[in-house]
Amino acid sequence: MSSTRRGFLKGILGTGAAGAAASTLPGCAPDIDPAPVTDISASAQGTVDILVSRYPDLEPVGGALTVRVPGTETVPLLVVHSKDDGAPDDFSVLSSICTHVGCPLGYDGKDVICPCHLSRFNARDGAVLQRPATVALQTFSSEYNVNTGVLRINLRAGQSDFPPAVAGEVVLPLSQFPALRDVGGSVTGVPDGYGRRIFVFRMQDGSLSAVDSICTHLNCEVEHRTQEADLFCACHASIFTLDGAVTQGPATRPLKRFTVSETPDSVVLTGVA
Repeated sequence: MSSTRRGFLKGILGTGAAGAAASTLPGCAPDIDPAPVTDISASAQGTVDILVSRYPDLEPVGGALTVRVPGTETVPLLVVHSKDDGAPDDFSVLSSICTHVGCPLGYDGKDVICPCHLSRFNARDGAVLQRPATVALQTFSSEYNVNTGVLRINLRAGQSDFPPAVAGEVVLPLSQFPALRDVGGSVTGVPDGYGRRIFVFRMQDGSLSAVDSICTHLNCEVEHRTQEADLFCACHASIFTLDGAVTQGPATRPLKRFTVSETPDSVVLTGVA
């Protein structure tokens, strides 16, 4: 493995975790030139501004940059620079951590690639193009201002078809989310103003549970496994109950929980901030 790749692993994961990741690299793995790592703080509004011209590894078409956001639970971001023939410059922002076993990702100018086990992802929407990964990458909302040359990433952007977080509260009308009336029902979505996926479950005893989707190990996104009735982190195989408790490490802390209350017409989550 090249010194560049080893440095990339250390930059993202730290020395110990980098050694573990390096040990999984197959001898035939392509020597993907990794995106360099930089730290950029978020504003109080949850936005990250990147003046593209300041980063020579990102500025040219085909370039990429790994951005860590100190003081947040956001997974490191992979920012890639693409451009279709005759189209304006375009940027995509995705999770920089492979959903197979959590290796840092690189970019070859077309696809996002895991150098550990050769998984490939669509650089636009994070979809899996080549296994062994089976879970898509997280994507993040961004907008490039051609006049100022600033790429703004909105860490709190949500889904247009899901209720927003207002003053730390999300109201889910039962008319819109009827699954929450029934035992075993569930709802998931990303509230605007919060920016992270949440899960809401009607538990077997009739109570309600609402938890954040971010694994407390290394901030990968967990997925709901219906058959197993749990929440699973594909990056490092941590498992949580539907109310967020850890049942299998390496995670040691529960998922973030939200307070849930009911009215005759809706389910109300508080603490979504």
